[in-house]
Amino acid sequence: MLKKKLPVLYLLLSCVLCLALVGCGGGGGNNPQTGSQGGTPAADEGPTKIDIRFGTISAGGAWQVIGGALLEDIKKANTNITGSILPSTTAGNILGVHQGVFEMAFSLTDAAAQAWNGTDNFKDFGEIRDIRNLAALYPHSNLYVVWANSDIHSIEDLKGKKVSPSDRGSSSDILAQRTLSLYGLSYDDMSMQFLSFSDAAQQMMDRHIDALLFTSPSPFAPVINVGAQRDIRLLSIPADKVAELTKIQGVVPYTLPAGTYKGVDYPVEGYAVRTHIIVRDDFPEDVAYSIVKTIAEKFDTYPAILSSMGNTTLEEMATDVGIPLHPGAERYYRERGWLK
Repeated sequence: MLKKKLPVLYLLLSCVLCLALVGCGGGGGNNPQTGSQGGTPAADEGPTKIDIRFGTISAGGAWQVIGGALLEDIKKANTNITGSILPSTTAGNILGVHQGVFEMAFSLTDAAAQAWNGTDNFKDFGEIRDIRNLAALYPHSNLYVVWANSDIHSIEDLKGKKVSPSDRGSSSDILAQRTLSLYGLSYDDMSMQFLSFSDAAQQMMDRHIDALLFTSPSPFAPVINVGAQRDIRLLSIPADKVAELTKIQGVVPYTLPAGTYKGVDYPVEGYAVRTHIIVRDDFPEDVAYSIVKTIAEKFDTYPAILSSMGNTTLEEMATDVGIPLHPGAERYYRERGWLK
């Protein structure tokens, strides 16, 4: 039951619901499927038929690109599955799965943890405990970008600078705040601009921003674009600070390989969260099994579609992301020997 307060995320979810209803010609909170409503269908019923509304991201975003490819492969390999991708946001995807607006959606591990615990972006919704992990995909790491000739050499040097962590409420925003707090800093200590990734990058290229505090997949087009104009430097986060950040559920240590970006010929130390796919706990087990099986069998084709998919491995699909695995996915991963 949602609280009566109407936060921004509630309004966002209303918009997502409208998009889903337009995309599906109606619907609501129930899965548009026939056959069993969960678990494995009886042998004489055959595979569960289901129409999947797949929550991704706004047009042109990475989740839209890879989501479209994943769903097409899933539908080709499983004639019982139909569906379409729909635009949303990270928080909107989680709320959409919870409310039955989406059957499947992308999430980030830190956001899923916030939803599970009813914190941060989800504090007005309470603990959301009906979401399940289906498959872990590629990492999003700290990309704290400054000009190569900047006098910003560490997080402390951001004080008094013009900075953008992308949009308010994003993982970039929340993790930037938590990183700054480890240095006794807050947004009050600098001039903040809350912009989309692309707009923030453009503002930096126009010399209106001194630093970008992104949490993003790599290689990331906005950072590539900034580096194409002038030499950039990426700030590492020291190990002791990373240890504090990784106390946050869904956040892990991560090293961005040297050479990922032009002129950044050194590894960048820091943290990462991970893109993963979620469903609700009542999602049909046989369908979940078929989806992860299809993704695994086509896995080596995805880096050509989205280069970030090259930053993960097949076996990492079974990575523990901090919320329970769906039983159908767990069954497949155990069969492959990726879970003990």
